[in-house]
Amino acid sequence: TYGIHSYFENHVQDSAWMVSTEAGRDVCEATIREVYKEMEILKNEPADEEELLLVRNYMIGSILGDLDGPFQIINRWKNYILNGLDESYFYNSINTIKTISAEEIQQLAQKYLAAEDFYELVVV
Repeated sequence: TYGIHSYFENHVQDSAWMVSTEAGRDVCEATIREVYKEMEILKNEPADEEELLLVRNYMIGSILGDLDGPFQIINRWKNYILNGLDESYFYNSINTIKTISAEEIQQLAQKYLAAEDFYELVVV
């Protein structure tokens, strides 16, 4: 398995959480099982503080990277405008990343990470 990662695909009316990787055919099914296993861990165990700090720093760094240059800034504002959001959304997002607790993340995982609500797409 190479470079497994996840991201949100945001649209005007809805969003999707995407998990993506490159995996050989021989480990494809095992990789998918591991994704679901990690979802269950998020639902059943609060993240430890070290992991939470790592994710916070990564997310803040990603946002800063997304604002590196005029085209990236315009793209972010375009998304805000299309979704009827203003600059407070940006600041609220940063604040949420900085302050959300492991227990709140666990509650969100329990609400949104139902395996039966996910689709799988495998390209060979």
